[in-house]
Amino acid sequence: MSKKKFSRRTFLASAGLAIASPLVVPSSVFGDEQKAAPSERVTYGHIGLGSEGRYLSRHFSAVKEGQCVAVADCYKSRRESGAKACKGTAYSDFRELLAREDIDCVIVATPDHWHVPIAVAAAKLKKSAYVEKPLGLTIAQDILCEKVFKQNGVQFQYGTQQRSQHNCWLGCQLVRQGVIGKIKKIEVDAPNGHGGGSLAEVPIPDDLGKDGYEMWTGPSPVKPYNNGRCVPDGTYMVYDFSIGYLAGWGAHPLDIMVWGSDADLSGTIVVEGTGVYKPEELCSAVFNWNMKIKLGDVDLVFKHGSDRTKFIGEDDSWIEVRRNGTKASNPDLLKTPVREHTPTLKISRNHYSDFILGVKNKTVPVSTLRDAVRSDIISQLCDIAVRTKSVVRWDPIKLALVDPTPEQTKMLDRPMRAPWTL
Repeated sequence: MSKKKFSRRTFLASAGLAIASPLVVPSSVFGDEQKAAPSERVTYGHIGLGSEGRYLSRHFSAVKEGQCVAVADCYKSRRESGAKACKGTAYSDFRELLAREDIDCVIVATPDHWHVPIAVAAAKLKKSAYVEKPLGLTIAQDILCEKVFKQNGVQFQYGTQQRSQHNCWLGCQLVRQGVIGKIKKIEVDAPNGHGGGSLAEVPIPDDLGKDGYEMWTGPSPVKPYNNGRCVPDGTYMVYDFSIGYLAGWGAHPLDIMVWGSDADLSGTIVVEGTGVYKPEELCSAVFNWNMKIKLGDVDLVFKHGSDRTKFIGEDDSWIEVRRNGTKASNPDLLKTPVREHTPTLKISRNHYSDFILGVKNKTVPVSTLRDAVRSDIISQLCDIAVRTKSVVRWDPIKLALVDPTPEQTKMLDRPMRAPWTL
């Protein structure tokens, strides 16, 4: 797929990200006979090749309509092996990858604090983005990300792969179809996080290097390197980079909640509850949370546990959706035919081709940015409530806190280090 040409200066002005290193653009795009014709392929770059990034690269490489032409990672070994696998070009700086005129979209599988900054930079350059969950580091980032993608008319796919599982689709479709009647309560569980971890400074490994660590840290505060700071699962638990599994894993069952109902849009969201966080430790995100939430007149209990979303109707009938299966209070409920001529949820058999074909055909992928913002805001409100020890109220239509305290307002955003400001 072709892109209009633009200069390096245009890139810098559009994305708002400064860079001094030269660009290297290959003269050809490599493929094989199992791929679509070169003129019909969607070309993409991978940004972030840790464990999740490598998992995604394997799945995206199987999509015949797509072709990876570049990778970017702060670790030398990762980017070099990734480039070799796709016969593309390796970059230590993702901005060089984004500046290439032959790339249609990017796959973002970086640590959490980079998700929105990279996605926003891509969208400003008219590139679509597949973004791993969770979405933003703050509510302000979530809202900005949605605004920029809408303004630039590019596609977005959220990494909530459960939407491409039939059992998850069926459970959410039947709930929306009304088989359990009006929803009165929703229960959401997500695996727990933890504290701990050493803050002792150690040398930066050669594979990362000083420049790589600077890039890895990016918009977050600069702190001494230590053994757990840039590797899982510390990357999910360090508050500089993440709000922990409140969002990092909570994104999955909360996304199912949003897919199966619009309870979060039905009225003021009121959040209160408890959780533990230890700012003096490396792993400083919230864990052991137990949140009591009102979504309009629907009760939501969000706590640490397994990975499930349970919709409960007024007559106590229920449907519970898990990635390994969907259950109901009466198994016959799951045999209910999907009614014709009623709005149905999009069916996606392959999460990865769904995105690539969405870019190619300008169709909306199954995991939308609108829904990603909705679910991520729930996680963010929980973090605010725990850390401020207060009741938090949110208007889901105006996208604003209701009668906030100064402490709550302050937590809507975080300062970002230059030149990474959005």
